[in-house]
Formats: sequence, structure tokens, C-alpha cells
Amino acid sequence: MNRLFSSILLVFFVVPVFALQTIRGRIVDGNTSQPLDFVNVALLKEANAAPATGVISDEKGHFELPRVPNGKYMLRISFVGYNTIELPLKVSDKELDMGMIKLYEDSKRLSEVEVVGQGTQMRFEIDKKVFSVDQNIASAGGSATEVLQNIPSVDVDNEGNVSLRNNSSVEVWINGKPSGLTAENRAQILQQMPAESIESIEIMTNPSAKFNPEGTSGIINLVMKKNRKGGYYGSASLGTMWSQGAIPGVNAGINYNYNSGRFDAYINMGYRAMNFAGGGWSERYSLDTNNDTTALLKQDNERLFGYSGLFTRAGIDYRLSDKHSIGLSGFGMVGTGGGSDKINYTLTDYATSNILRDYNRYNVNDGGRPGMNITLDYKWELDQKGSNLMSSLSYSTHKRYSDDSYLQRENSGADTTSYIMQYNQGQNKEWQFKLDFTKKFSETDRLEAGWQSTLQDRFGPNSATDLLTNSPLYAYYNEFDYKEQVHAAYITYGNRFNNLSLQGGLRGEYFWRHPFNSVLDNAGNKQTDDYGAKGEIQLFPSFFASYSLPDNNEIQFNTSRRISRPRGRQINPFRDYSDSTNISYGNLDLSPEYSAALELNYLKTWDKHSLASTLYHRFTDDVIQRVSFMNNDNVLESTYMNVTKSANTGFELVVKNNLFKILNLTSSVNLYYSKLYASTYISPYNNSITRNIPEQENFSWTGRVIGNVILGKNTFGQITGQYSAPRLIAQGKETASYSVDLGLRQTLFDRKLSLNFMIRDVLNTRRRSSVTWGDGFYQRSESYFSGRMIGLTATYNFGNMKPKKTEQQRDNSGGGEMGFGEE
Repeated sequence: MNRLFSSILLVFFVVPVFALQTIRGRIVDGNTSQPLDFVNVALLKEANAAPATGVISDEKGHFELPRVPNGKYMLRISFVGYNTIELPLKVSDKELDMGMIKLYEDSKRLSEVEVVGQGTQMRFEIDKKVFSVDQNIASAGGSATEVLQNIPSVDVDNEGNVSLRNNSSVEVWINGKPSGLTAENRAQILQQMPAESIESIEIMTNPSAKFNPEGTSGIINLVMKKNRKGGYYGSASLGTMWSQGAIPGVNAGINYNYNSGRFDAYINMGYRAMNFAGGGWSERYSLDTNNDTTALLKQDNERLFGYSGLFTRAGIDYRLSDKHSIGLSGFGMVGTGGGSDKINYTLTDYATSNILRDYNRYNVNDGGRPGMNITLDYKWELDQKGSNLMSSLSYSTHKRYSDDSYLQRENSGADTTSYIMQYNQGQNKEWQFKLDFTKKFSETDRLEAGWQSTLQDRFGPNSATDLLTNSPLYAYYNEFDYKEQVHAAYITYGNRFNNLSLQGGLRGEYFWRHPFNSVLDNAGNKQTDDYGAKGEIQLFPSFFASYSLPDNNEIQFNTSRRISRPRGRQINPFRDYSDSTNISYGNLDLSPEYSAALELNYLKTWDKHSLASTLYHRFTDDVIQRVSFMNNDNVLESTYMNVTKSANTGFELVVKNNLFKILNLTSSVNLYYSKLYASTYISPYNNSITRNIPEQENFSWTGRVIGNVILGKNTFGQITGQYSAPRLIAQGKETASYSVDLGLRQTLFDRKLSLNFMIRDVLNTRRRSSVTWGDGFYQRSESYFSGRMIGLTATYNFGNMKPKKTEQQRDNSGGGEMGFGEE
């Protein structure tokens, strides 16, 4: 092992450095003078066109080719949708500054780009993977949830819970900010967010010290659409979607962008009204102290539910001068949702098969989750190299409310009936201030530092009434108030030495929290428990290394320390009685999870193919587990505890292939080994009982293939298949699952109108089955969110897309024009 690490260090750090020349320049759109990032810049040996070196332009269009030997070369600059240009060069004894290089769009290739761009396109950066999803057919007319289901490494279960590499401790951001999304509300927010409003998805499995260390598995960032071309541009869409067993729904949206001079504005609005039919079943075996079965509880569930809501996002940007700009943006959502459940219960004596209890439970719920976010941004360009100072101030608020009724009727023995109405409310307020400083000493030498403060206040009163007697149920009352502050400072430094790129960073955080919880006594008097304020300081280092090999090969290594702090339902002591046989509540004594993550990546690109492989390992301490046990009333109680440690090691492969000029494939597979270490804990039901958790090991894998095919000049198809092998979960395992989605797109009227047809879960197999066991029980269960779904959406594009004139724009004399001045 020591020899292996020594070899890796030698590869990364023993690199010859020569005092040679540097070629630099800046690439912009020839019509708008806007900088172009991710442009391929290749330096070719003039004699035989063999590649000498190459880079891609940064977000300002800048590129730099360091340490180039003297001689004659050809500089080839290429970008999808633009004419490729080749410039002859002669490198002598001084740096060569190419100035501004203009690329012009290729109208013929633009139509080809539209064909290739039908699927999930991807690119790789030193600390993240980026998947373009704006042309994804299978999610047309859908929501952000459907978009995430087609992203490699990401899994979304039947209830909308998001996980990354089989780990649900993940942060979901919008445009680089949390925006008030939490584990409790993000499933609903993502369901209301139209898929058409999303430009790309960024996956950061090991973010640098610049970013929040929350989420042991990483960060998923949703980048929203924001057209920056001159003039005005927009689109309008209307569609319908039908879920098997439910009433058809409708979706509609409009996007509008206006860019002129120093002023840019945009607005996106989407309305969705959806209905679903779901259900499931379970069989729970009660065990005595000798693990002998004493009783069997069978449960069948039928569910109808739906929601309707309006999602709006808008913003304006204004350039005060060439160096100063400000922006104001935000999003908001309003809507309602609800549904009904019919649950049949049958409890039998396992030995005699005699029915001990037979009853039905009818649940009806109605509520909503309105919310909004507003952000003020400022940016100061400090120099031409890309140094800048950015600050932002944002405010988010998300509310929830619901009235849930539970009617329970006995079908055997005494015909007793209970009828309870539960009132649930909550609000999460968040202020966040960020200050980021970037100093670029050269194109490869960068220092970043910044500060971030986040203040949160979560408040949630819950109460209940007995509708048979019209009297309050004091035992159901709970008022949870949770205040939290996180103040962080970070610094990172990165540089490139010939083919080796290094970046290191350190983040320090001060975390403070103060929870309160109130209940009512038997007389209805409020009793408040102050759990006291608690603060701590933690450090989170990160390190990244990337080494470029010949022929478009690259090796990357990164490591970081991350944290998952318990919040929301994990710590709220409120007891949820929505299912009388399964009661859950939180635990305020939880400690955070800490994890150390390492990744080794290998990247390879060809003209029509690309490959990215990752070997990763994550060790987590104080793992938070959902612990379940049977009480004396044969009711399953569940809460959360820090009970063990875990280790996860895996290999992930993502491959993209362009085949036969008509087929584009994006394939991914994730093989992983999970281990939960053996541990003991004191039963929360009886402090005198110590429970043992045996060591659990599991090898599993997931695979996903997205195929995009050209069926005609203006006809495109897409098929998505995914499979998940059996995997380890808390106190049990989840069985295998698979699904297939289909999509078809037809464009008309010079691509101004597009018709999108999709079928989700063609085989009607998207279900969740599991086997769990614990203190006094063994259970098998299966559930499904909805059946097969069929949708049709029409989208019309409009606008003049006129070129934006700027003071720096030169004459449009042809592709490949070079300017030797600064912007």
C-alpha cells in the first residue's frame, strides 16, 4: 500500500518544469462579443498536425498555453455550433498575446447541435460533473424530479427523496445557493419546478472548501435557464399528463428573456396540476424474546393524491459600468395539494390464524407549501485577468400547512370508531450573506477567499382535535422552535504546473443552535422546554489534483471532510400518528455525522466518445440511523439515533458515445460496497435494555442508459433504462428494481414548434420493495408512487434573437477575426 501511494505521489508531483513561452488570448462570440467558455484550444505542430498541448477557455473566455517551446505551430479553436478557425503561429523568445479572437456561429452546424443536444450532455471540471438537460425529451412537461431521475449517480424514490451514490445525505441547491430547500420541503419544491426552467445539473460529490460542507454525499446544483443572447427570446408550452388510475393533469409555461445593452431581464412561469394513484402493502411479523413469531399484521393501502401550483422565477441584471454589475432575482411558488388513503388492517394470531383485530383507516389531507426566495447580487471586476469581488444577500421563506383527518373503524369485536383531525403548520426563514474574492495572478494561478453567514429560524406548531367529541387532544400538541446560525470563512489556492493542476483549501465554520419545544399538559397548559444554546467550531479541509496526459487523458484526485447535521424531522420530538400502527418522532440528542471522502478519477475523450471513471471511498462516523422497535401495544415506533460507523467504497463509470451519426448514448454504472459496523445502543423505549446491531455488509450496483436517436430530419427519439440491484438500508435491505422511459420529439415550422410525447415507466415496474427487521419485528413491504404515465407537450419558440452591439464590438468581417486589444 505504501508503494502504491508513493507511486501516485510521484505521478502527481515529480513533473519537469521548463522556462518556456506562454500563448494567451480571449475568445468571444463574433456577433455579441460575449465571452465563450469551454472552447477547445489546441496547439498543433505545423509540420504534421500532431497535438502539442491544449486547454479550454474559462468563464471569461480567457485561455493560456504555458511553457511552449520555440517553433512554428497551428492554433486550432473549435466550439460546438461555431466555425472552427486555425491560426498559424511562430513562437519566439517572448510571450504571445493573441488578444480577442472572435468565433462566428455555423448555421449548418447549429442544426446538427440541436440533434446531438437531445440527450443528457456532460462535461467534467476539476471539482464537478455538469449535465446539460435543457433538451431532454423524457422529462418534457415534467418537473425537476423527473429531470433528476435521468442523471447518473442520482436516485429519486417514490416519495421524491433524493440520494446521491446511495446516500440520502445530500444538499440540493438552486443556482449555487440552498435557497431555503431542506430535507422536509425539497421533494414538494422539486415537484412544482418545471423541467423546462432548468439548463443543467451540476454534481459535486466532493466539493472544495469554497462550498458548504453539508451533505456527506455531496451537492446537487440546479442551474436555471438564463438566455444571454441579444434581443428578446421566449417560449410558451402547453401539455397534459395522465397517470394510470388517476384523472389527467395539465402543465403550462412561458419563458421570456430580454437583453439589451447593459440591461438584461427574464421571467419564467410554470403551472402544473397533476393527479396520481398509488398504494402498497406490508406484512409485519411480531417476534417474542426468542424470535418466535406471535402475530401477523397485514396492511393494504390505496391512495389518490394530487397537487396544483404556480412556479415563477424572474430577475434583472444591470451593468453599471464595464467593471461593476448588480442583479436582483428570485422565485416563488403557490399551490395546494392533498389526497386520500384507504388502509385495511388485519391482525391475526400467528399460531392459530385467528383474527385478533380487523379495521379500516381513512386518511384525508389537504394543504400547501408556499415559498419564495429573493437574492441581490453585486460583482466588481478587478482586472482583465478575471479577478473579482462578488457579494450576495438572499432571503428565503417556505411555509407548510395541512389539515389531516384520520377516521378509524373497527370491523370485528367492539365496533369502536375514532375520528381525529390533525393540524400541521410550519415555517422556515433563512437569511444568507456571501462575500467571495478571487485573485487571478495568471490564467492558472488563482487565490479564492470568502465569508458566508446563514441564519435560520424554523417554527412548527402542531395540534389535533377529536372530531367525535369536538374536544382538543392535548397529547398531540407540539410546538417546535429551532434557531440556527452558521458563520464560515474559507480560503483556497490553485495553480497549474505544466500538466499538473493543484488546488487546496480550508474552511472554518462556527455552528450555533438553540431549540425549544412546547407541549400541553392534561389541563391544556403550555409547558416549554428550553434545550439551551450550543455552539462549536469545525474545520473542513479539501485538496484537488489533476494531471493531463497525452491524447486527451486526465487523472484527478480529490479529498475533503464533510458533515451532515441533524435537522427537521430527525430532531423534532413531535409524534406522528398518521398511521396508528407506525408512530415516528425525532431525537434532539442526535450528533452530526462526519465523513472523510476520497476520489480518484480518470477521464478520456475522443472525437465522438468520452469516458469518466471514479474510484471513491467514504468513511462516516456517528451514522444517524432510523431505529424501529415494537412497544407493548404491538405498535411499531421509529426514531433516529447515532448508532454506528459506516464505510462505502465504489467504482463509477460514465461513458458517452456518438454512433453512426444518428445515435447518442450516455451510459453509467455504479458498483459499490457498503458496510455498517456492529454496535450497541440503549433502547429508547426501555432504558434498561441494551440492543445490538450486527455488522452488515452489502455489494450492489446501479446502471442507467440514455439513448437518443435521429428518426428523421426533424424527428428525435429517446429511451431511458435503469436498474438498481438489491441494496442495504437501515435495519434491512431493498430489493431490485428497474424501469424504462420513452420519449419522442417532432419539430415543425423551422423548429419554432416542437411536440413532445413521453411514456414514463413503460413496464409499470417503478416500485419500492423492502425487507426490514429490528427489535421485536420482521416486515416485508412494497409501495408505488404512481403507475405508468403518459404525457404530451407542445412548445412554441419566438423572438428575434438580434445581435447585441457593444462598444467593444468590431466589424463583422468574417469568421476567425482577431483583435489585439482588451475588452
